[in-house]
Amino acid sequence: MLKTLSLAAALFMAVPALLSTSAQAAENTTAKSPDRVCLQVGRIWNWHAPDNRTLIVEDDTHHKFKLGLMGYCPSLPFKQTLGFRAIGGGSVLSCLTPGDSVFFHDVGMSMNCAIQSVSAYTPEMEKADKEAAAAKKGN
Repeated sequence: MLKTLSLAAALFMAVPALLSTSAQAAENTTAKSPDRVCLQVGRIWNWHAPDNRTLIVEDDTHHKFKLGLMGYCPSLPFKQTLGFRAIGGGSVLSCLTPGDSVFFHDVGMSMNCAIQSVSAYTPEMEKADKEAAAAKKGN
């Protein structure tokens, strides 16, 4: 009986540590692996469109993501309100993936632009984009 109680107590104390370690490992994998990028629909905080084919989206933890859109998405840089639709799960916890969409209303119609890619937008990428935009303005 004493052995059973000791084993149960040891397991009870070990489970939170194991859960914490696995959650931390998953967070580190998601943060460092470009294949495991997750921009949750319900956590979108801010965005801007540098052109009609690209969105830079920031979540509420201030991680930035680059969304590449399939084809040309007319008047995207001029929109103040966008919606995001994740087909796979449909909940606010769903991660945006290729095939999901960005939508907005334009004069007399609704626009729906398919997402081609979702990737982490690193500070290095942001710096390179700013330098390219500055060089373009200089010409």
